[in-house]
Amino acid sequence: MMDTIQEVIGWTACGLNVLYHLAPVSPFFKVLRGKLNFEDTPGVFVTTCYVNSFVWYIYGDMVFSDQIKDSFGIAACASLALIVIYLLFELKKYTIDSILNALILITGTWAVYRALTIIIDDDRIVGKICIGTTIVMYLTPIQIVYRVIKEKNYILIPICSAFIYLLACMAWIAYGVLITDYYVICTHSAGIILSLVQIIVYCNFKRKYPAIGDKDFTSTIGIETSGIEETKKEEPPIKIDEDSQPQIKEKPVKIITKTDN
Repeated sequence: MMDTIQEVIGWTACGLNVLYHLAPVSPFFKVLRGKLNFEDTPGVFVTTCYVNSFVWYIYGDMVFSDQIKDSFGIAACASLALIVIYLLFELKKYTIDSILNALILITGTWAVYRALTIIIDDDRIVGKICIGTTIVMYLTPIQIVYRVIKEKNYILIPICSAFIYLLACMAWIAYGVLITDYYVICTHSAGIILSLVQIIVYCNFKRKYPAIGDKDFTSTIGIETSGIEETKKEEPPIKIDEDSQPQIKEKPVKIITKTDN
């Protein structure tokens, strides 16, 4: 009975975790359809997700957990696909930088895999590394919360992703308790706190500033807005010279009426 509960909770956590890591797919598809600037994509967040998922995949293989291994393996593949799209778009502008980034990604992945599986080969050390990479991945949502507090724009918070990750962390903690894995419990306990902070900030600012949701906010990443208003000049109204306009002569109109004979 306990094995069945463990399997159900583990695969539930696996599915929710995959959904969370697929969240950045939406802005990338908007870029492909031309509805969003490529600079607005969460490139740093996707990269940290890839590194974190890859390390967790190795950890799941070490502790013989199919749920952890498959969940973060799929998440790593999804993040890697988005990184490839990022590099292909970047290749159009910065050829050398894109090639170097691709080489760093390939060699870095290979080096991490060799170091964790052959040189270290200790699930306790890899578990601690998983905690570190997860904390780095959390820095992006924390930055978003800071921007929301500063700009009073709650729309910046991906509320659906935060709610999904909250459920995923709860499932992972339950799974970690069943298999007695303190690394899983510790890491996703911090994830619950982060998700709750995002949800609370979102609900609070939505209640205080409900009109913001009716406006169309565009990202200002990499755009300097200072001085734009000063450069705008009102164009003088166009004056029409009435004397230069052609004059229309009015012709008299003769009214003909019928008279009784």
